[in-house]
Amino acid sequence: MPIRNPEPLRTAALLLSLITHRPRELFDRAAGYADLVLERFAAAPPAHETTTWDEALRDLDGLYGRARRILEEPALEEIEARTRRLLEDIRPDDAFSQRWAADSLFARLCYLSCRLVEPVVVIETGVAYGVSSAFLLQALNENGRGTLHSVDLPPLRREYERHWGIAVPDALRDAWSLHRGASRRILPPLLQNTGPLDLFVHDSLHTRRNMRREFEAVWPRLRPGGVLLADDVERNRAFTDLRQKAPTLWRIVRDRETAPLHGPAAPVVFGMAIR
Repeated sequence: MPIRNPEPLRTAALLLSLITHRPRELFDRAAGYADLVLERFAAAPPAHETTTWDEALRDLDGLYGRARRILEEPALEEIEARTRRLLEDIRPDDAFSQRWAADSLFARLCYLSCRLVEPVVVIETGVAYGVSSAFLLQALNENGRGTLHSVDLPPLRREYERHWGIAVPDALRDAWSLHRGASRRILPPLLQNTGPLDLFVHDSLHTRRNMRREFEAVWPRLRPGGVLLADDVERNRAFTDLRQKAPTLWRIVRDRETAPLHGPAAPVVFGMAIR
C-alpha cells in the first residue's frame, strides 16, 4: 500500500543521516521539534496590548525625528522592488513556504531601525529567503558602515539550500556573515565575539523557550538605545515579558500590509523594544 504522506519518513531518514557527520545539528533539530511539540500543549497566549504601524512610526518620530523621511528613501524603494520581483520569479519552483518570507512592514521596520541607530553590529536569527537580511544590508550600505551576522538552521532538504538567503544581492554580501546552526548554539559565542550590540532581529523558532533564550542572551548586550525587533510575537508571552526590563520603548504592532512583497495583503504582528 503506498504511503499517503511520505514527508515524515523522509524527514526522519534525513535526521538519522546526521548522526555520523553532523551530530550536533541532529541534536539541535531534534530539540527544535520537541520545542514545537511542547508549545502546542502550552497555555493559550495572552491578549497583547497592540498599536498600529502609523502609531508606531509616530513613536519613533518622537524619539528620532526622521522615521518617516527614511521610509521615503530611494534605497528602500529599490530593495523592495528587487525583493518583490525575486519572490515572484522563484514562485514556480519555490522550496520555502512563502509565508516564511518577512512581511513588508517588518522588513521596512528592519531597514528603518538600521538607519535610525546606524549600528556597527547587527545580529538576526532566522534567514529563509533572506528578505529581512537584504533590507538590513541595504540600510547598512546607506549608513556606510556595519556588519550583519545572520544565524539560521535551514530546513533539512537539499532543495531548500538553493533558496537559502537568495534575496540578498551579491553587491551587499561583503557586509554579511551567515552562520549555519541553531541560535541556542551559535548566538552565545557570537555575542561574546561581537561585543556590544546595536540591533537584534528575531525571526527564528517562535516558541516561548527559544524566544526567551534569545532575548535573555541579547538584552544585556544591547547598547543603551539599542533596538530589539521580533516577528510573530503574538504566539506566546516571551516578548511581553521584556517589559519587565523597563525598555525605553516597547510596542507590539498589529496591522495589515498595504504593499506586500509576495501574495495578497495579510495581517501582521511584530514587536520592537528599545533599551
